[in-house]
Amino acid sequence: MDYVSTRGGVGAVDFEGALFSGYAPDGGLFMPQHIPSLDGDTLRRWSCLSYRELVKEVCSLFITAELVPRNMLNDLIDRAFSRFRHKDIVHLSRLKDGLNVLELWHGVTYAFKDLSLSCTGQFLQYFLEKKQKHVTILVAHGNSDEIDDPIKELFADVDFARKYNLMSLNSVNWSRIMVQIAHHFYAYFQCALSLDTTPLPVVEIVVPTGGGGNVTAGCIAQQMGLPIRLVAVVNSNDIIHRTVQHGDFSLSESVKATLASAMDIQEPYNMERILWLLSGSNSRLTKKLMEQFSVSKSLKLPEDLHRKLSETLRSCSASDEDIVRAMQRCWEENRYLLCPHSAVAAHYHYSQPDGTPRCCLAPASAAKFQDALLRAGLAPQLPPEITALTAMETRSTPLERGRDWAQELREQIEATAQRRRVTGQGVTQT
Repeated sequence: MDYVSTRGGVGAVDFEGALFSGYAPDGGLFMPQHIPSLDGDTLRRWSCLSYRELVKEVCSLFITAELVPRNMLNDLIDRAFSRFRHKDIVHLSRLKDGLNVLELWHGVTYAFKDLSLSCTGQFLQYFLEKKQKHVTILVAHGNSDEIDDPIKELFADVDFARKYNLMSLNSVNWSRIMVQIAHHFYAYFQCALSLDTTPLPVVEIVVPTGGGGNVTAGCIAQQMGLPIRLVAVVNSNDIIHRTVQHGDFSLSESVKATLASAMDIQEPYNMERILWLLSGSNSRLTKKLMEQFSVSKSLKLPEDLHRKLSETLRSCSASDEDIVRAMQRCWEENRYLLCPHSAVAAHYHYSQPDGTPRCCLAPASAAKFQDALLRAGLAPQLPPEITALTAMETRSTPLERGRDWAQELREQIEATAQRRRVTGQGVTQT
């Protein structure tokens, strides 16, 4: 399995190359050159697998045995999931009125990213130990797009990126998308009424969406043959919703602060992957569209591409008031606390009383969002791991608006690399 850039400006790389690159050198994102296709018999066989086993099967399709032998791949994934609190890694809560909530947050940080990052960390460690090399990891988990631009600038400086072995663990990294494909298979098998029919039944997967990584994983699962209907649900930062509905991939005047803060994003970088996928891997068109968007921050999708997108995705936008009402209703009917991001998905479900088999992805625990719970008149239930954070030391270097953040990051990376040379540390995180 080789990987190519969505913009077609670099040669193909293997999984290791995609893992360590983050952004491709031409500014694009890595995608598999070919999407594996699964038949009905394979899907029926997979339906009996645990989430852990599904991750192994999915990853084995995208990582060759020559690169990572299957028994080693299995061991790496077992290690990745060893610290999860739930025995099943993820858990489906079946609630009233057909509301199925797939809890993706039983890892150490109570968020869905633990699933893919735990695996990605094991993959990194495997290759780093094998080749005795180090990397510098650039990560942005802020509530807006501001930090993404300087990070893109550093990756675009090919010499600098190569000198300091830069890589990203945001959802630009293919490894994270790959692991998240398993969410959709597991959700489908948990919620499909029966797999004894031909054709197989359709299940609707509702995906709270910020950067678009989980939706991208769903689109790939669709193309692999999984009979799912995808719904991208967003908050008031609704660029994905406007793109699906009207082909309008354009920025609003500013990022709106919402209760679903992790989705306060205006530039969902994984839309580039989706557009490439739906255009039939047309890297020339993708490059043209994304370069136009980069300059003007406004893009009207070609009619045929918009049609394919609207056939692939449904969408919905939820206000803070919608989020609060969904949190309140879920508690009143089920005594079940939703985080505000999960509530965006529940809002869509409550607006569609049609009996469709449906699974709402829950990306985070409600315990992480005390302010939103209080606004909804609900009492937070804080686990001791979160309570303990209040007593821990905070370490940070603030970046002031108006300064050259890319240059400040360069200087920080250079200084950290110098310390590593002195201390002999192997992995740098910035």
